[in-house]
Parts: sequence; structure tokens; C-alpha cells
Amino acid sequence: MSGEEGIARYRQFLEMRDGEVDFVRRRLSKREDFLNQLARNSVRASAPIDREAYIRGLSNRRIERGLNAQTLWLLATAKANQGERFGVGLAELLGRLISENRDPAQIHIALQESYHTRILAEVIEMFGLPVYPLPPRAFLRLLIHLMIKAPEHFALPLIGATELAGCVLFHQLRDRGIELFANESPVAERIGILYNEILGDEIGHVGFIVARLGERGRVALRQLYLRIAPILVSQVPELARLFGYDQLMHSFASFNLSEAAAELPNLAYPAALI
Repeated sequence: MSGEEGIARYRQFLEMRDGEVDFVRRRLSKREDFLNQLARNSVRASAPIDREAYIRGLSNRRIERGLNAQTLWLLATAKANQGERFGVGLAELLGRLISENRDPAQIHIALQESYHTRILAEVIEMFGLPVYPLPPRAFLRLLIHLMIKAPEHFALPLIGATELAGCVLFHQLRDRGIELFANESPVAERIGILYNEILGDEIGHVGFIVARLGERGRVALRQLYLRIAPILVSQVPELARLFGYDQLMHSFASFNLSEAAAELPNLAYPAALI
């Protein structure tokens, strides 16, 4: 299948998955339906969480001693939300979020990123915790600025590398969250639903970028991915504490986009594989 054919099929998939685009309110009809359904069937966790330690951890650059795995997982999720929120906010500020003359797939992708911030907030809110719009760490801010402001031919492999790294991290956070809260089956199930919603999108984003790149661009994406992954982990130290640095690096090296997409057939469609 050619890149153009893959992109055309991806556009069709996005129309079915997301529904209609509301340019005025920057909404996707089926994503609104999804969030409304969650609101009608709310889930609240009963697991005891140290609220004050969590709130301190949101702004701490170093990990507080004695945090348990549940609190580390919630902090990693909240900081993923901070990164997503910063990127969406900057793109909107610079007028890069959506416009009616853009490729339909790019419009859907931009709006999906804004939904990711809401979905990650839903994860945290299950535990009765707040999500503050704090900026991510300096390197991540610089990386986001570069991806949004740089010319597309330069930025595209970089964006693809970070999206691919995001696939791995969201996959790991999903699985660990389900494991940590397995004794509350409604909570574990809701964690899986919410993270799968994001993971399916991220897989599609990577495939769309790969389909638009030539061979040299794909090589650059792979090389950047292997170099950026450890740096991204360093920006959220809770990740290394939660999973172990070596295990995370193994996950980055062994991640298979095709297998991840096959796991989520109704949520993910990669226009091309890498």
C-alpha cells in the first residue's frame, strides 16, 4: 500500500472514529459523546492516596522519598497531562491548532491532542485529585516549541519520534495502572478505556507521519526516537522510579507499532508502519 493510499484510508478512519468537526467550538462529535457517556457513568476510586504528597509532587523536580507506586503512577499521568496541555496551548496561541484549509487528518490530529488533556484529567479525577496546568520541564518545553515552530520538513521526523515514544509510555502507563488498581475492577477497567483512547490516537499519528516521510525521513525518525526516548524519561523522573530505567529502555527498543495497532483494531489505524 502506498503512502497516499494509506493516508486516504486514515482520513476515512478518522471520519468514522471522530465524527463531525465543530470548528467554532473545536470539538469532535463522537469524542464529545464518549466523554458525555463517561460523565453519566462516573467511576470513583477508593484506594487511599496521599493527596498532599501528590500535590507537592506536581511541582517537585525531584521525587519525594517514600512515595508508593500508586502515587508515582498518578504523578506520571498528571505530568503527561502537563506536557500535552502545554503543547495544545502553545499551538493554539500561535494559531497552529486548526484551520479549515488544513488537511482533514491534521485537523483531527490537532483536536485529538486537546482531547488527550481532558482524558488524562479524567484519569486523575477518578481519585478525587486536581490537575494543575503547570508547565513541563525546560527540555520538554524547548522540544515542544521546536516541533510547533520549525519548518515541517525538519519537524516531521522529530514529531514522529516523540509520538512513537508516547505510544510506548502510554502503553506502559496503561498496563501498570490496570495492575496497580486491579482490586477495584471498575477503576482498572476505566483506566484501560481511557488510556486506550489515547494510545489508539498516538499509533495513528505515528503512521500518518511515517506515510508522509521518504526513506531518509524514516531513518531520521528512528534515530531521533532512540536518542529522545531516554531524555523524555528524564523529564518525568517518576517514570524511571515506577518502571525501572532499564525496563523502560527495553520497552522502547522492543515496541512494535503493528502489534500495538492490532491490539486496538477499532481505535487505531496506522497509515504506514515503521
